[in-house]
Amino acid sequence: MRNQKCLLLAIFLITAAVSSSAAATMTLDVDARDLPRGLLKASSTYHVSGPVFDLYYPKWVEGVHGPKSPIQNLAEIFFSTEDGKRLSWTRDPHDVFHFLIDIPNGVIRIQADTTYICNQAAPAYSLGVDTHGTSQLGIIAWNTCLLYPKGYDISDINVNLTLQLPKEWKWGSSLTAQKEDEGTIQFNPVSIRELVDSPLVCGKWYRFIDVTPDGGTPHFLHLLAESKPRLHPDEKTLDKIRKMVAEAMVMFGKRHDYDYHFLLMLSDNLPFIGLEHMRSSLNVVGANGLEEDQLRVTGHLITHEYGHRWCGKYHRPQGMATPDYQVPKDLRLLWVYEGLDQYIGVVLTTRSGLFETKDRTSFEGGLRDEWVGVGKTIVSLMLQKGRRSINLEDTASSSYLRRRGSEHWRRLYRPQDYYFEGALLWYEIDTILQEESDSKLCLDDFIQRFLGRYDKNQMLMGYEEKDIVEILNELLPYDWEALIEDRVRGWHDELPLTVLDRLGYRIEYSPKPTDYDKDHSLTSLGMRVSTTGEITEISPGGPADQAGLYDSVKIIGVNGKKFSENRLKDAIADSPTTRSVELLLLKDEVFETVTIQYDGGPRYVDIVRNEDKPDRFAEIFAPRVK
Repeated sequence: MRNQKCLLLAIFLITAAVSSSAAATMTLDVDARDLPRGLLKASSTYHVSGPVFDLYYPKWVEGVHGPKSPIQNLAEIFFSTEDGKRLSWTRDPHDVFHFLIDIPNGVIRIQADTTYICNQAAPAYSLGVDTHGTSQLGIIAWNTCLLYPKGYDISDINVNLTLQLPKEWKWGSSLTAQKEDEGTIQFNPVSIRELVDSPLVCGKWYRFIDVTPDGGTPHFLHLLAESKPRLHPDEKTLDKIRKMVAEAMVMFGKRHDYDYHFLLMLSDNLPFIGLEHMRSSLNVVGANGLEEDQLRVTGHLITHEYGHRWCGKYHRPQGMATPDYQVPKDLRLLWVYEGLDQYIGVVLTTRSGLFETKDRTSFEGGLRDEWVGVGKTIVSLMLQKGRRSINLEDTASSSYLRRRGSEHWRRLYRPQDYYFEGALLWYEIDTILQEESDSKLCLDDFIQRFLGRYDKNQMLMGYEEKDIVEILNELLPYDWEALIEDRVRGWHDELPLTVLDRLGYRIEYSPKPTDYDKDHSLTSLGMRVSTTGEITEISPGGPADQAGLYDSVKIIGVNGKKFSENRLKDAIADSPTTRSVELLLLKDEVFETVTIQYDGGPRYVDIVRNEDKPDRFAEIFAPRVK
């Protein structure tokens, strides 16, 4: 009897082990032949056990920093047995991403068939993790057609993937194919984590370009466009991309031992997209995106997403390294994930020449293009008053609430300031390292110690804020903890501008438009006015705010005359004498006269060099690769 029990126990354990192993493998067959019509079909199979089988649609897909996967576009959902018998299912009433399928006795394998409706409107938060299709181009985000079993780390679920493409379409991805036959591709098995992190681009016009710098790990550009001539940009542009990769190798001081793929689509019919992935980046720009006048925007996009290879993907905040796509992510360290990478993107784009500059060595002959961009950001952040009650960390914690807030009173409601104000903190850290070390150190040294760590046996490295402080103190003893506490969790009536002084610049006001401020009414009266007289923005605390004005009101007259842009400019110019500006307004259907008390004349923000201090921007932006 004892031997029989042992035998039964052994059989049970073996069966359980086989079942568990089988449940960690699934197939996914994706039919994209209708992608030009905006439809994506998928069929997947699973080993099952028990009376109920749980499947999840990914919720917290990496890169969009929120539970915003576009499940609303999952149009058809069928579950069936291997012999085609339809199975009943319900959706978890407390979690719309959770499906519960009833499993009859004896059934050990089931199939799920879905149809996904592509091309969600551009304002959607899920833009970077959505599937798109036109008559000539397509983007497949695997999370849109994927259901995965409950109870496993997504790194432990292997997927056997097959894809069918429209006739004569070509594709690009960091995924590798086992075999390809007449538009059907069978890929090497990957985990769900790697699959969702590896989008695929496809289309009629495609070019594969090697952009590996001398001595670097392989880097490839997958270029897709809506016409063949667009596939052949100026060779100088490709050289700049190679130079950017080479500059990154120097900045980070470490090369990952796997290929990297830039997925770049040139299209006026797809939305602008930029999203980071471990082994690739997804970038969609206009059809002219690689032409000289558009290269600055395109260059910054691909560089920013490439920088995430180190900052955000391999090195990731510990609270964002979750076991699956259902566990909420702790977003508080986005001021590092995105803020530091914003700094990295601008710096690498400039060092590589993707930002063309009028003069790389001095301000004689014109301002640097890259500095004008940073300066405009500072001017915009100066008008932001939300930091009086909402700290920088909260903009990160509530990231996904801040992309689609109200269009009204935007200067009270902080947007995603962890990007740009977060980047300013890293410029400040850079200047402190330079100042306190007599220019022997800079942020490159920190980046190499922090983001340059790499172990090919580790999928990723998690970090916490204390790790950042520790590495900074190893470089240079300083009260980094206090600085971060103030900038990240402090409240401020005004934008802290210590960084500007440290960079070797200062704020002044000019009576004429500057490279940083060209709006005649925003800095002076504290309101932005359209060419037709509509008030489109109010600066909190400014003269217009104090006069009780608000956006959407229309200005009909200025100082007793019919409104025009020039008459408003003249009224501002006369204000030192008149000491006010009188406006006739149309509020809804009511006319009203309002007097703005103002005597400052035209005021424009200017940012000028402080010759008493070193130009730290020149040092930060100087190329490292000859």
